[in-house]
Amino acid sequence: MIGQILKEAWISMTAYKMRTFLTMLGIMIGVAAVVLMVAAGQTVQNEITKTFDSMGTNLIIIGPGETVSGGVRGGRGRPSVSFDDVESLRSLKDVETASYIVNTAVQAVYGSNNYGVSVAGTTPEYLAIGNWEIEDGTMFTDRDLKSGKPYIVIGQTVVNELFGMQDPIGKTMRLRGQPFTVIGTLKEKGDGLMGDDQDNIILTPATTLRQRLRGSPRPNYTDVAFVKVTEEDKMESVANRIEYQLRARHRLKDGTDNDFTVRLMTEMVEKVRSVGLILSLLLAAIASISLIVGSIGIMNMMLVSVTERTREIGTRKALGAPNKWIMFQFLSESILISFMGSFIGMIIGVVLSQIGGTIFEKDVPISIWSVIISISVAVIVGVASGLMPAIKAMKLDPIEALRYQ
Repeated sequence: MIGQILKEAWISMTAYKMRTFLTMLGIMIGVAAVVLMVAAGQTVQNEITKTFDSMGTNLIIIGPGETVSGGVRGGRGRPSVSFDDVESLRSLKDVETASYIVNTAVQAVYGSNNYGVSVAGTTPEYLAIGNWEIEDGTMFTDRDLKSGKPYIVIGQTVVNELFGMQDPIGKTMRLRGQPFTVIGTLKEKGDGLMGDDQDNIILTPATTLRQRLRGSPRPNYTDVAFVKVTEEDKMESVANRIEYQLRARHRLKDGTDNDFTVRLMTEMVEKVRSVGLILSLLLAAIASISLIVGSIGIMNMMLVSVTERTREIGTRKALGAPNKWIMFQFLSESILISFMGSFIGMIIGVVLSQIGGTIFEKDVPISIWSVIISISVAVIVGVASGLMPAIKAMKLDPIEALRYQ
C-alpha cells in the first residue's frame, strides 16, 4: 500500500515539474540557511574552545581592584599585586605555577625594518601559564629576570615581519632605541578570541621592561597575574586561598573590600560560550523563517492540486478507495516534496559551509545536526503543510466531485 501511494505521489509530482521545483525551492533555501547558521555557530564555538585551550582553562587571573565612585563601580584601579605577591602564591596547595605580565606597546626595529608590537614583561614561568612553546633558541632564566638582562623571545609574526628568511637568534633589535638580543622564538599560535594576532608578541624579563621601556611609580607591581591550578575542579578552592593570602599580605581588615580581583578562566569560558550559543540560536531562528515561507508554499500547491484533481478524487472514491487512502496520497506528496527539498538544501548548506571555511581558513565541522535538522524539517513541514489539503481531499463528496468541471 505504501509503495503504491509513493509511486502515485511521484507520478503526480513529475506531471508538474516546474511547479514542484519552485515549491521545493523554499524548503531548499530554508534548510540550507539553517544548516549554514548551525555550521557557523559550531565553528564559533570551536574557535572559542581552541583559543581557550591554547591559553589553558585551569587559570586564575588576578588584576587590580575596581574603582568605586559615588557608589558606582568603575574600571580598574592602580596596580595592587606585587611581584613578591605572585611569588608567594606559588607555594599554595594545588598551584602548579604562577606568573605575571607588565605590558607595553613599542615599535620594534631591525635594520631598515620596523613593526608595531606588544611587549610583555614577565617571568620564565609564563611559558607554562600561556601554553607557549619555544620554536628555536631558549627562554630567559630567573637569573636574567633578577639582573634585568636585555633579552627577548619573539613570536612568529615578529620573526616574519622583521627578519624574513634570516635566523633571528643572536640578532640585536631595538625597542624604543634600546638594544635587545633575541635569544629565542615562540611556536606559532594563531589568532586569539577577538581576532587579535597572538604571535605579534615579544617576551622580556619584567625587570628589564620596567627599567628600559616603561617606567612606573610602582615598578614592582604587575598589570595582570596568573595562577595555574593543577586540576580544573580545584579552581574554586585555590581562588579562595589566593584571596585569603593576598588579603593577609595587603593587611586588609575585615569588612574592607579587596584591592584586587580574582577571576576564574572557567567562568570566563562559560560566559563567552553562552554568548556564542545564544548568537547561534538567534541566527538559526532567523534563518528558519524561510522554512515557514516554504511550508506555506507547499500547502498552497497541495490545495491547488486538490482543486485540480477533484474529479480524480471523486472517481477513486466511487471505485471504493477508502478515505485514509486519499488522505495518505496527498500527505505523502507533501512529505515527499518536503523531504527532497530538505535533502537538497542540506547538501547545499554543507557544501557552502565548507567553501566558506576554505575562504576564511577556518575548520568548519560537518555536524550530525545537519542531518537531524533536514529529516525533522522534512517530516514536520511535510505533515504540517499537507495535512489541511489531505483532509480537504478526504472529505470531498464523491458525487459532487464527479460533477466538478
